[in-house]
Amino acid sequence: MTSPRPAGRPLRYLVWTLPPLLTAILGGWRLTGASLWADELATWGAVRLDWAHLWRLGGSVDAVVTPYYAALKVFTGIAGTGTPALRLPSLIAAVLTAVVVAELGRRAAGDTVGLLAGLLWAVLPVASRYGQEARPYAIAVLFAALALLALIRLLDRPGAGRAAVYAAALAATGLVHPLSGLLVVAGHALVGRSAWRAWLPAAVAGSLPAVALLLYATSQTAQISWISRVGEQTLRVLPGQLFVSAIAGGMVLALAVAGLRRDRIGWALAAAGFGPPVLLLAAGTVTEIWVARYVLVAMPALVVLAARGAGSRTAAVIGLVALLGYPAQVDIREPAGHGQDSARIAQVIPPRYREGDVAVFPDRHPSIGWAARDVWARYLREPRPADVLAVSGQRADGRLLAAECPDASCLGEPARIWVIRVDSPADPLADMSAAKRERIATGYRVVQRWSYPLLGITLMERTRR
Repeated sequence: MTSPRPAGRPLRYLVWTLPPLLTAILGGWRLTGASLWADELATWGAVRLDWAHLWRLGGSVDAVVTPYYAALKVFTGIAGTGTPALRLPSLIAAVLTAVVVAELGRRAAGDTVGLLAGLLWAVLPVASRYGQEARPYAIAVLFAALALLALIRLLDRPGAGRAAVYAAALAATGLVHPLSGLLVVAGHALVGRSAWRAWLPAAVAGSLPAVALLLYATSQTAQISWISRVGEQTLRVLPGQLFVSAIAGGMVLALAVAGLRRDRIGWALAAAGFGPPVLLLAAGTVTEIWVARYVLVAMPALVVLAARGAGSRTAAVIGLVALLGYPAQVDIREPAGHGQDSARIAQVIPPRYREGDVAVFPDRHPSIGWAARDVWARYLREPRPADVLAVSGQRADGRLLAAECPDASCLGEPARIWVIRVDSPADPLADMSAAKRERIATGYRVVQRWSYPLLGITLMERTRR
């Protein structure tokens, strides 16, 4: 094998350095700007558990993300549980994905396309959005990109070593997010049959962790009970959901279609890029399973296809995507950039706090009921309203929600109650047990209310008798 021509070395260096550098710069820009939202608070709560309670939690409600929690628990044991530490693994994954995307582009159409594909990944808002989230999606995208690269190498020259690498990348994807891992395998099946003797055993072996986790979690479907069926509205908002910026996403999807080619790498990119979203959309028409972030594993392939489709115009496309995606880049770094303005509670309660105040939370919220107590615990320092109803903490004995004293008997008669919610309904006592609701409704009146994205705060005072 001959070495690259000297004239091509500077470009090769740029392929390996510029995309990850730009991804790191954009991903590190206001890494902590957005408050932790409900799912990130679930991560924060899980990694603070001891190992016995973490395994118990995984056995009852959170099996599919327990491997991620376990890995992050090890990391935060060293780095701490501050917002930068919680999000740093995802940022590192996004940066490494830029390297893999550049290599995929280089293999598909040469160094120039590799460089431009990596830069396109870096400027897309989706790379920063999930690179700044304490959840497993950015890491799943990295392993999916590695699995795609391993698949291309396996198809190019089948062999036991390459099959083992491919199986390992699939297994890692499935461990981080089982459904995404299986969607990756399903997409690869469209091209893997061309070398099925090598591909099929590796695909089966690589799928085992995801299958095992999903089978173990079959009784934990309450965690996704909020998902609705795919409909016309789903398709209308698809580019925005997938790419975080609708206009940038629409451009990438259109260019990805233009980048389809009838060659081995082209087929592999098409299967990996379009297979997972199409399959999950189809499944979502008959069952409640479609969530856009579950198919983020398709992003690396779609980005490479888009760079290939843009051809000589790719540099201009990158500039246009960066420009059009800039408003989304700003939005995702705002305090409510992840959909929940959790930190706002620290601006509302402490200046108005009085000794003896208590905090009360809904105990029957249909989806993210744990988040209100987590907001209180994460963003309010002592002194703060006391959680007088809880007799055991959240995530104790495998329960996401704290256990409260029966019939709200330990509420007492405080002068003021702060009702903290992850919504803001007309009735601040909605989704509360009958006993708790009655005790508060008959003895207290609303004094003031504050409403923010996924955060509702109500101050209530005891009525005079």
